[in-house]
Amino acid sequence: MILVICLIFFGLLQVAQLYAAQAVLTYSAAAGARARAVGFNRFMTHKVVHVAAIPVAGALLNPQVARGGGAATFWGSASPDEAWGAAFRLGEPHSPQYDIERSRIPLFLGTRWWNEMYPVLEYERWPDLHWDDTTAGDVFVRVRARQDVPLVFPFARTFYAGDRVTIHSGEADEHHYLTREAHARLYLE
Repeated sequence: MILVICLIFFGLLQVAQLYAAQAVLTYSAAAGARARAVGFNRFMTHKVVHVAAIPVAGALLNPQVARGGGAATFWGSASPDEAWGAAFRLGEPHSPQYDIERSRIPLFLGTRWWNEMYPVLEYERWPDLHWDDTTAGDVFVRVRARQDVPLVFPFARTFYAGDRVTIHSGEADEHHYLTREAHARLYLE
């Protein structure tokens, strides 16, 4: 009985993770379509799509974040009541990775060459993120994003034979179509 409940629970968690990944990829495709609609080239659109997909990009590879010592040691060794007390005293949560991302994203978007991008900012699952765009004359821009999302929860192989699921941003969704004229006026005024 407990095994069946765990199976259902982990299955629901995995499905929730996949739906969240699809929502992030839909946002990423919309950001890419907006970038193309205002006239950004493919290189800039590539950077915009990747930055918008950071929530599903996995671990930060470059630059590396120091995870040992200092506060990390405290959080690992603190009792639950000490950790809760410290968290409430701090007020707003603080993450060294957040500080790095906040400073590096503008630098990443400002890079001028392909070989400059990944030394500035790189994530574990960015190589799995793919996007493409199509245009219909000067009126419509369509951007689609897809990514292979690993199945990470226990018992995932019970429901699915592979280790990864390819998530698409939505191939037939009308909201991925954006008119260049309307968005150029909106964003460039």
